[in-house]
Amino acid sequence: MPVDNAFTAFGLRKTLLPAHNFGQPTRATGILNQFKLPGEPVEMSKLVIVVHYHELWLKGGNRRFFLSKLHMALKRALEGLPVERILRPGDRLLVEFGEGVAAQEAVARIERVFGVAFYAVARVVPRGSDDDLAALGRAAWEEIRGEKFKTFAVRAKRSDKSFPSRTIDIDVSVGQYLVDQLRASGRDARVNLNDPELTCRIEIPPGPSLLVFARKIPGAGGLPPNTAGRMTCLLSGGFDSAVAAHKMMKRGAHLNFVHFWGGGARPGESSVHVARELVKRLVPWQFSAKLYLVAFEPVQREIVSRAPEKFRILLYRRMMLRIAERVARSNRALGLITGDSLAQVASQTLHNMAAVGAAVRMPLYRPLAGDDKIEIMDAARKIGTHEISAEPFHDCCPIFLPRNPALHATVEELDHAENTLDIEALIRQAIDAMAIERYRYAGGQVEKVESFKSATA
Repeated sequence: MPVDNAFTAFGLRKTLLPAHNFGQPTRATGILNQFKLPGEPVEMSKLVIVVHYHELWLKGGNRRFFLSKLHMALKRALEGLPVERILRPGDRLLVEFGEGVAAQEAVARIERVFGVAFYAVARVVPRGSDDDLAALGRAAWEEIRGEKFKTFAVRAKRSDKSFPSRTIDIDVSVGQYLVDQLRASGRDARVNLNDPELTCRIEIPPGPSLLVFARKIPGAGGLPPNTAGRMTCLLSGGFDSAVAAHKMMKRGAHLNFVHFWGGGARPGESSVHVARELVKRLVPWQFSAKLYLVAFEPVQREIVSRAPEKFRILLYRRMMLRIAERVARSNRALGLITGDSLAQVASQTLHNMAAVGAAVRMPLYRPLAGDDKIEIMDAARKIGTHEISAEPFHDCCPIFLPRNPALHATVEELDHAENTLDIEALIRQAIDAMAIERYRYAGGQVEKVESFKSATA
């Protein structure tokens, strides 16, 4: 069925997805395109999305806090769209939209809300007809007729107890209607209540509408944004650190970013433009972020002039951690994040990571430590950062590369190599020249709302 017809069935207009859609079809696009004009009149002029969560059930007495954060995240993600209300009947949320909403835009935004296990675009059946159960049966048939399955079940939830039919009556009535339709179509499918291949779900919420859906769309998973505390991520222009950031954001952490740059300011010469684009790509997952831009070449030149050559890269990294730690403490962050992957490069051997990490007291998280490059690249493609990191840019770390870098440095060796450096002065110098940019995601768009120089962290 053509896309235009599918959207006509909703009574919705078709719009282009905004820039934050990453230029890729959403996982819900195929399901939206599968909505068919019903053979019998079933009203579909209203868009309702059923949102389910999973991990939040494990939170016990804190469940209310996490659910309120998920509710808030959905509200912020859908800002600018005509949302009529967000209901919370039991173990799911129902997002009801008004007229004129773009269905693909709505699902594209929900797709990037952490805490959502899966969601579904529901068929809306007007309540109060001569035979609500018959109307539900017709809607259920339109929902499942295009699916391939050999066993199925019907599961109704009646959060509005004023609805005259019990859930068992709804299950039996709609299930029998589906069996009759399947047989009439010559299909060999039967009811299996224990382990069905397909489950047709019916929601009876308060209000004038009944809901039917069978196709679940995987959500972002994880925990709702801003539930775990603040962290600071050392963001390079490469693939690894953006993926590491996304992993920690998925666990509810709110991140600010520190980027160390060197070289020119035009594309291909500096990494600043890549860092900015990566932050813009990541901000929709947590709604706001600060990007700290640190000119690192002066620090590197001081290290080159005073420290042993084989330790250069490791001393670069220790200074980066110290500067990032100073920034993190100014933001009351509880930890630092890097994109280190064990033994991926010379500076990321187990010995070197331990020696580098000893430079700071703040907890240091390396969520990619056990991932290989192929896994990291696949994750970058999935979250939409791969094409950004693949752009040419001038990374500051390879400046003045040692010919034979140390592979098994110790804390004592690096401490001794830094004896000739004024560590505090170098930190202060970098922070005094640092630029800060603030980004915000609102109304489906990412915007830079502020940019300024900082004399203090």
